[in-house]
Amino acid sequence: MAHSAARPGRRIPAPLSVRRVRLPFTNSKGNGEIAMRNLKWALMISAVVALGLGGPLFAKGFNYTYVGGGFVSYTPSGGSSATGPYLDGSYNFNPHFNVVAGYQYLSYGQGVNGNNLDLGVGFHTALETRQPIDLVVEALFLHTAFDVSCGLPGCGGASASANGFGLAGGVRWHPPVQKLEIDGLVGINTYNSCPGCHSSFETVTGAVQYYFMPHLSGVASLSIGTNSYGDQFTVGVNYYFPTL
Repeated sequence: MAHSAARPGRRIPAPLSVRRVRLPFTNSKGNGEIAMRNLKWALMISAVVALGLGGPLFAKGFNYTYVGGGFVSYTPSGGSSATGPYLDGSYNFNPHFNVVAGYQYLSYGQGVNGNNLDLGVGFHTALETRQPIDLVVEALFLHTAFDVSCGLPGCGGASASANGFGLAGGVRWHPPVQKLEIDGLVGINTYNSCPGCHSSFETVTGAVQYYFMPHLSGVASLSIGTNSYGDQFTVGVNYYFPTL
């Protein structure tokens, strides 16, 4: 899960740390999933349409100390989709460095649940100050775990987990639009699920934030990955702590 606007004092989004899991069942794409995909694209298009409005906002640059939370929807290229809540945050301990953390709880249905955790450190520096653009880089420790319960007497279910590392880089940009921020990240993640074996995937994440007030924003992000990762969509709110 990268942390730009999906974790914008981070980052993406996520979101990037969700690992594709092969489940013994599949989920057909019904009206609900089609509606979710339409909502994803509508949010992204709305952000582009807004580019002609308003004026500059971040006179002091971007804030990297915040807490956030919301809803995540994950759809792998094969298998069952999952939904659930997420929490993330960032603390800026240096003019150019911050620590980041994120957690997701995903329900795949039929007794399958997933937990995703990421912890790491970020680097950020201004590329342009008149119309703020920041370069953002993050290095993350990733952990994912899955629990399967069959729901039958005498059936203990099963569980699995894996650890990994992620690296992501991109920009935070405040366009000439009142109260709007646009973020973009590319990342690579690798997991070691057993001795001598690993899986990896790359992701591209786009995120949009709208600031209702100086310290409170709504955020939506979309991540698309390789190697059958699928895509992840998040929507939530962030609270930025005042800086001195």
